[in-house]
Amino acid sequence: MLALAAVHLGVFLLSRPWAQARHLHDLIALLFVVVAFKAIGYAGDDTRRFGVYFEGVAPGAEGDPRSLVRALVEGVPAALREAAVAAAAAAVVFPVYALAWPMFNRPVGPRRWALDGAGWQAVAAELFAVAFAEEVFFRGFVLTRVGDAMGLGALKSAPRAQLAAAVAVTSLFFATTHLVVDPTVARAVVFFPGLLFGALRVWRGGVGAAIVFHAACNLFERYLEGR
Repeated sequence: MLALAAVHLGVFLLSRPWAQARHLHDLIALLFVVVAFKAIGYAGDDTRRFGVYFEGVAPGAEGDPRSLVRALVEGVPAALREAAVAAAAAAVVFPVYALAWPMFNRPVGPRRWALDGAGWQAVAAELFAVAFAEEVFFRGFVLTRVGDAMGLGALKSAPRAQLAAAVAVTSLFFATTHLVVDPTVARAVVFFPGLLFGALRVWRGGVGAAIVFHAACNLFERYLEGR
């Protein structure tokens, strides 16, 4: 896919030391979002099919007669439902992950994380600059196009085995994008949470719950690492 190749190249260039020294790596999130929506527009602009409709906030070619403010307000109940789904997923996954974490990582000192100014800044950064951008691109655009290439049609009604393969291929692309930044095992293992994000996208029909859960995973990892 041309869009995927463009993102890989862009992420590689923007993550180089010379780019980071000029704060150009801050443009990576924008790269994901712009390429995703441009590619969706090229593919037919059906944002609902790509899971990035957001209750009419990004309505695609069909349009929406509501104002953006009204669409945002009326989308609050759906946003809360997706956040609740993400919280339920976290309640299942995080305790298991916390128990397994010391087996593969060095112990750290006393951990502290609070919703002070720095804490809220971390939440906003993980939610919007990381999770939103990556989920719109990978679980929104890439997963849909992988499904198209496999002839799956609507993801929610596709055969489970083929659907699992599409989610795995998308997660592989997700991991390789992280590897072009830093080719380490720690970067490669994002393949596994990518499977969970993909499962949420398929189950919910959109990327909302995957975005919240993705951000929560990153914040929980920060906590475990004592950051």
